[in-house]
Amino acid sequence: MMRAIKKWQSICIALFLAIIVISGCRAMDDSTGSISSWAYSFVVWNNHTYNITNEPLTKDEIDHDIGHVRQYSDKEGSYEDGFSNKYPVGTKLYKVKGVETAEYIAVEIQEDQFIKATNENLSGDK
Repeated sequence: MMRAIKKWQSICIALFLAIIVISGCRAMDDSTGSISSWAYSFVVWNNHTYNITNEPLTKDEIDHDIGHVRQYSDKEGSYEDGFSNKYPVGTKLYKVKGVETAEYIAVEIQEDQFIKATNENLSGDK
């Protein structure tokens, strides 16, 4: 009888340790490819990172199409032109009338609805 109890204790301990090891391996996978907790939303265009603001722009303020989001990801890494951590592939980017694109651009968030995205190097926001 004692032998059977010790056998079950050994099995339970082995299962417990296996669960801990498997959980630990999962945590390591998450540290290299988990969903990121972004400090801010952004798009990358023309080698500049633009922080998304809450400031709407009217259709009358929009000049012309300058590109679109070509890559979306919620994982941290390196970012190329056309990348966004908020907007899906195909989201259009626009030049704003009377403003250099180096200062800010517009992102079309819905048809004929635009929001300002400021160049992080000029805005000082991060």
